[in-house]
Amino acid sequence: MPMTDVCAFDDLSRDGLTEVEAQGVKILLARSGERVLATGARCPHKGAPLKKGLRVGDQVICPWHHAIFDLADGERLEPPARECLARFETRVEDGRVLVDVEPGAATSRPAVTAADRRRGGSKVYAIVGAGAAGLECADELVAAGFDGRIVLISAEDENPYDRTDLSKTYLQGKKKDDGLPIADRDDLAARGIEWMNRAVAAVDAPSRVIRFADGGSLAYDACFAAPGSDAAPLDLAGADTAKLFSLRSHADAKALKAAADPAASVAIIGSGFIGMEAAAALAQSGKRVTVIARDPLPFAKQFGEAVARRLLARHRENGVTVLTGATAASVEPGAVVLDDGRRVEADLLISAVGAAPRSGLVEGAETAGRGLSVDERLMAADQLFLGGDVASFPLPGHEKPMRIEHWRVAQQHGRHAARAMMGRDAAFDGVPFFWTAQFSPLRYVGHAEGFDEVHIEGDIDGDSFTAFYVEGGIVRAALGAGEKDQTPAFHALLRREPAPRRESLAAAGWTVRSLLV
Repeated sequence: MPMTDVCAFDDLSRDGLTEVEAQGVKILLARSGERVLATGARCPHKGAPLKKGLRVGDQVICPWHHAIFDLADGERLEPPARECLARFETRVEDGRVLVDVEPGAATSRPAVTAADRRRGGSKVYAIVGAGAAGLECADELVAAGFDGRIVLISAEDENPYDRTDLSKTYLQGKKKDDGLPIADRDDLAARGIEWMNRAVAAVDAPSRVIRFADGGSLAYDACFAAPGSDAAPLDLAGADTAKLFSLRSHADAKALKAAADPAASVAIIGSGFIGMEAAAALAQSGKRVTVIARDPLPFAKQFGEAVARRLLARHRENGVTVLTGATAASVEPGAVVLDDGRRVEADLLISAVGAAPRSGLVEGAETAGRGLSVDERLMAADQLFLGGDVASFPLPGHEKPMRIEHWRVAQQHGRHAARAMMGRDAAFDGVPFFWTAQFSPLRYVGHAEGFDEVHIEGDIDGDSFTAFYVEGGIVRAALGAGEKDQTPAFHALLRREPAPRRESLAAAGWTVRSLLV
């Protein structure tokens, strides 16, 4: 089939992104000198239009969830996307851009295939946890050429799934059960990844043995453990007998969704991310939602008072009753009793009081708060690497190790650990990022344990802004929403400079993109 004429070469800016359609396929074009690079136009993660992303050289940062791709070959450089972009051949002829594309061509391609798998080795690399981190580790071991056994151990007897959807689109009914999986066990088997559905009792680091709850064991040559967290228990009178739901796993979400469908009213104990995301999702499903928030202003510690006030107002504008500075004293069927005697009655009761990392599963690693200490390679003990919620790890630009409970960070941990297991000595240098959906999306890049200044560009009340979090003269993190969201540019800056100075951004008028030129 002849190549398709899609546009004039001169219509392409030297540093921009253009979406065209060829043979019914949406293609992303990027001019690079006298060449034209062509890839799929949609992010394989959630379908974001990459033409709205940030181009940095010959790379693009997805505008929604910050997956990063190489525009020259479509390679996925950073998660959360698990696939690469398809690449299309181009030619410039008589001032026109021609693209070679078949009708109905795929716009993405697998990052790892069965053909990448090498075999014949005798070593056993075990992975504890088949969530974001474990799945990334398994795929990266295949990509890196490991030829021994890869054993992926999951306590849940279902395909790996997207946990981030549970408190958002799943509770709203926009995402069904069959839309949650991000990998299929048959595909894993084709790539030579063994699936083991068994509960782990302990990872014995000194002995290099995994002990299972059923009494069996597995010896390993190297292990990556990312067991995740449980929902933190609610330590209140009546919590054991009242019908109380939590939200951590797919099974939790499925039970909660089934109970929520016929319910008219919901009471949520806790005002963290899970609680407030669930509140937003259920309110948008027509439920009367009351949140019992111990904090006087939820999210003030994470985002500062100005942003926190806007978030609280957004919930209230959408019908959510948020009782701030309120403490639950006891729970009974159909009601939460507060310490001042007030009763919050509801058809459905939800406990969202945080997460409890499963750090106790690992024996022989040094504890660090509620987590476990790892070095810059993510190693906790000889040939034992940790990631995700349990790992307290060195973060570039920060003096103290961090434990960060983000889906994308867990994916980054998994990829890095696989390379470390294969002998790579490089230090982990991933940039943290997460997103939350509370009636509209918010994106946060970097990590600020604390801050002494919040500098805001844009309009908070109009939900179009970027808030920069400054600590000791260093801009640690940024939170963005709407058209004035600069987090993709700040993400690119952090990849280049882990500890950007406040005076640099101020001198640039807080226009981060100007610092990337």
